[in-house]
Amino acid sequence: MSTAPLLSYIVLSYNYEHYIDSTIRSILEQTVQDFEIVVVDDCSRDNSVRVVRSFGDPRIRILQNEQNMGGAASYNRAVEAARGKWLVNLDADDWIASDKAEVQLAAVEKDPSLDVIGTYVAFFDQDGGPHEAGQQLEAIVNQQHELDRVDTWIGANHLCRSSTMVRRDAHLRIGLDDATMVRAPDYELWTRALREGCKFAIVPERLTSMRLHSSGVTHADPLGSFLEMTYAMLRNLIPLAEQRAFHPSIARIITWVCRHHELSRLLPEHGYRLIGLMMEPLVYKDFASFKAAVFNVDERAELAAIGRRCLSLFSPGAGPYQEISRLHKDIEAYLEARDYWRAESDKWQGAFLQATGAAR
Repeated sequence: MSTAPLLSYIVLSYNYEHYIDSTIRSILEQTVQDFEIVVVDDCSRDNSVRVVRSFGDPRIRILQNEQNMGGAASYNRAVEAARGKWLVNLDADDWIASDKAEVQLAAVEKDPSLDVIGTYVAFFDQDGGPHEAGQQLEAIVNQQHELDRVDTWIGANHLCRSSTMVRRDAHLRIGLDDATMVRAPDYELWTRALREGCKFAIVPERLTSMRLHSSGVTHADPLGSFLEMTYAMLRNLIPLAEQRAFHPSIARIITWVCRHHELSRLLPEHGYRLIGLMMEPLVYKDFASFKAAVFNVDERAELAAIGRRCLSLFSPGAGPYQEISRLHKDIEAYLEARDYWRAESDKWQGAFLQATGAAR
């Protein structure tokens, strides 16, 4: 094994003593054994650290936070400590198939330009049994998406972080997680990677097992998730859409924000300011500064006026809204036709190559 391992597994843990044993074992049983495991314990109050240390494997490093730092800051600490060529994410309550790394590395060998590779996901309950909604969730989540397109990411995250393998050099180039985010730091990271030209892929195999339970933070605060996703789109997707001169994507992003049900949970003044912020090119250094701009009504009062005028364009009876709706339908029809003819072209090309190969 080389001094620097091929893979660095990043495992974030907080009070997961009942789950982390299965997580670590699934890594140790991988068919690709050139790895290290970087566990960051976020000041757990249970026996999580003792469980990890019980393995006695020198490839496991434990970093213990002196105080609770949150997932994003813990993740950043792990990335900075990791030495592998690939950073492999795995939350301490999830587990992976024994050939996951092998399959993902094979995908990279087939396409060396890849920077982020995910997999399909299987869903389980807190005890590791089949989740009652597992089949429905898999039908929604386990689909192939064009992750290099801006529109694919509008209001949607199609990558399960525990399934991903990220090229370390690419990660260091695009930067670390926004430590001021709680609900959607991975979404912000993926959209930033897209903005910076990273290439994505998802292996269509259920190689990652995700445990759904009440301790998860992703869906615990819908309003917080809405605000963080809005910030990520403003910071990453809108500039990229402008760079590519794909203005319908910008309209879709603003429509998504203006029509989102969580917007109504904000005080009117805050909601107007949020929409106003979507209209200007100012880039905020992090989510915390963006959030402060939304809620600090004593600064830049004109933001609310801008937001009110913009929001009037997106009411169901407004002419511009109707035009945007028709535009979206036209775009969807175009994409459907394009995908159909691309598939037909690939089919014809395959048949031609097979026929000409046989003739030789």
